[in-house]
Amino acid sequence: MAPFLLRMIDRNEHRLIEALKKVDAHGDIAPASVHDPMVMVLRQKAIQAHLMQWDDSRGHYVLTGTGRRRAYARNCAPGSVLRFRMRDDADGQSPQRKTD
Repeated sequence: MAPFLLRMIDRNEHRLIEALKKVDAHGDIAPASVHDPMVMVLRQKAIQAHLMQWDDSRGHYVLTGTGRRRAYARNCAPGSVLRFRMRDDADGQSPQRKTD
């Protein structure tokens, strides 16, 4: 991918994460009086991705579990590959699980 496309994706992802944090703090991406097209696009994108939903009992938007994980993930790039450490096989057997 071209570097400018990656910057655009990062910028849009950053905007979405900041919007989700505002939902968690205030109940919406922006106050109801704001009619900015970008706010409406971010709100619709978050709803379609099941990151937030309207809560009738509270009267405002709330984050779903997926939205909360996405907003507060710690420096984990999407699609990153994580390394797993191999177990030490000193005696050739893996530890047995305890059964109840």
